[in-house]
Amino acid sequence: MGLLLFCLCARVLITEVMSNVRGSENTCGSRNEYVEIYNLSSDTVDLTDYHISDFDSNPDEIYPWENDTLLIKYPKVRTHSTRIYPNSYALVMDRDYVRWDSINYQPYDLPDSVLILTTDDHTIGDGLATNDPLILFSTADPCTTSFGTPGIDDGFPGDPGDGISWEQIDLERTDTIDNWYPSLDTSGGTPGRKNSTTDAYDLALDSASIFFHPARLKPGEDLKAEVRIKNLGLRPTADWTLGVFEDLNLDRILDPTELRTTLTGVNVAAQDSASLFYDYLHPAAGDHRLAFKIDFSADKKPYNNLVFKDFTVSDRIGILTVSPEIFTPNADNVKDILQIDYRLPEPGGELTIAVYDCRGKKVHKVCSGQTVSSSLGTVMWNGTSMGKNIPTGMYVIYLEYQYRNRLIRAKKTAVLAR
Repeated sequence: MGLLLFCLCARVLITEVMSNVRGSENTCGSRNEYVEIYNLSSDTVDLTDYHISDFDSNPDEIYPWENDTLLIKYPKVRTHSTRIYPNSYALVMDRDYVRWDSINYQPYDLPDSVLILTTDDHTIGDGLATNDPLILFSTADPCTTSFGTPGIDDGFPGDPGDGISWEQIDLERTDTIDNWYPSLDTSGGTPGRKNSTTDAYDLALDSASIFFHPARLKPGEDLKAEVRIKNLGLRPTADWTLGVFEDLNLDRILDPTELRTTLTGVNVAAQDSASLFYDYLHPAAGDHRLAFKIDFSADKKPYNNLVFKDFTVSDRIGILTVSPEIFTPNADNVKDILQIDYRLPEPGGELTIAVYDCRGKKVHKVCSGQTVSSSLGTVMWNGTSMGKNIPTGMYVIYLEYQYRNRLIRAKKTAVLAR
C-alpha cells in the first residue's frame, strides 16, 4: 500500500528541502543540507517523538541542537529544544553545519527565533540526494507529513539546480508534484522564512493576448474585445480587476479621465489563462487606441500588467479583411495567427473560405458551405493544414458566399513568414 502523502493531524509540515547544496559534493558534502518544518497549528508541538527518513537508511530521530558554536553567527536562533511554537519554523540541519571549511561555510541567513534541530546521526538520512523523498512522522501521535510524493512513481523529486531548494507553494495543500517549485529567492532558498513560492503571483498581458472582433470596423459597427489574462505565477487568484482605457491623445500615458470601464477579475489557475470581454459600442470613425491594465496589489511583476492596442474605424472596408497582412506563426506569441473577418449582406447563406498559394493551388480549407447565423464574423488561421506547417510565401484568402440564389466573392492576400 502506498504511503500517505498528507499530514494526518495537520500540525507540522515539511515545507522546504535543500538537497543540492551549492558547490560540489566533494567540497561541501552534506553539511549544508536542511529540511524546513512549519507548525501550522495554534499549539506548541514537541518534536521529541518525531523521526525523519529518506527511505535509504533507518529513520533518524529528531534531536535538539546542542552545539553552541552555531550561536556565534546566529545568536538569536533557538537551540536546546524540540518545541516548535505555533505558526513558526524549525530547521533540521546536519550536525556538521558548524564544521569549519573555507568553502560555503555557514552560507544561510537564518532568521531570529527559528528553532534549530538535528538528528541522532551526522547526516539527514544517509545524506540527501536530489531524488530522495522524505517522510516526517511521530511515534506518539498519528502525524505524518512528506516531501517528494513517496510511494508514487512520478519522477519527483528531481534536481532543482545547484544551491536551490524545493519549496512548497501552498501550505494548505498536500504533498503533490504541482505543489512544489524550485526556490525563487536569489540566495537559492528561504530557510526558516516564508517560502518565496508562497506569494509568487504574476498576472500578465501582451498584445498577442488581445483580440479585436473585427480587427477593422466600419462606422456603426461594434468592437468586441477579448482580453486573455495569463497567470505566469505559481498561485491561482481571482483578486484582481482589469481597467479599460481609451488613449484619446494616443500618447500612451493613461489619464483617469480616459477610463471607460473596470472589469471584475475571474479565477485564473496557475500557469493558465482566462478571458474577459468588453464591447465598445459604435466607436467613431478614425484611429483608436485602447489600453488594458491589470490592477492586482499582490503582483510581483507589475511591469507586464499594461498593454495598448490600436484599431481603425473606416468606411473603406469591404466584405473581407485580414489582419495582420504579414503573420509569423512561430509560437513566439507575436502575430502568430491570421485573423479573417467577413461582412456579409445578410445571414442564413452558405460560406466558404479557402487559402490558395501564388500558383492558384488550394492549400487549406478554412470552412466549406457553412451556414452562418450572423452577417459579421471572424475565423482564424494558424498557418497549418492537416496538422502540417505551410511554407513561407504569399497566400490568397478566398471567400464565396451563396444566398438567395446569389453568389458573392472576395479575396485578400496575406504573407506567411516563418
